[in-house]
Amino acid sequence: MAHQQYNKKYRSQCIDAFDSNVGKYFDLTERKEFIEFLDSLNDLSTYFVCIRDGRVVACGGVDKKSTIASLDWGMVHRDFHGQGLGTHLTDFRLSQLKADNTIDLVTIETSQHTEGFYIKRGFITTKVVKNGFGQGIDCVYMQCSVA
Repeated sequence: MAHQQYNKKYRSQCIDAFDSNVGKYFDLTERKEFIEFLDSLNDLSTYFVCIRDGRVVACGGVDKKSTIASLDWGMVHRDFHGQGLGTHLTDFRLSQLKADNTIDLVTIETSQHTEGFYIKRGFITTKVVKNGFGQGIDCVYMQCSVA
């Protein structure tokens, strides 16, 4: 599977991936924020798409601020859940950050549905906001040291 830097030609497929996960992993109220995020990206952005047979099956990015980075808007299209794509995308993004000697800590805001996935990758939960993303979708703040 190929990783490519996001560009505008993938916009509708990334929105489709988001839409496929509304209800359990994302709240519909987050859709506008995700579209604004995609529309803010440029050629220097570190947002990636995973392509299989010409289709975006997963997407996600990283953001670096000083010595702290975050994993941003990571998702796998619902049609492709359970195939290891989330692991592949997350490991790819974490390897990029570990190779950057200026990064000490990686953070993520995720839901209770993926909290265990990130715990397996060394993240610890620092805070939980009940219904923080929407009804039934808690906002789970997590972090992982990469130093």
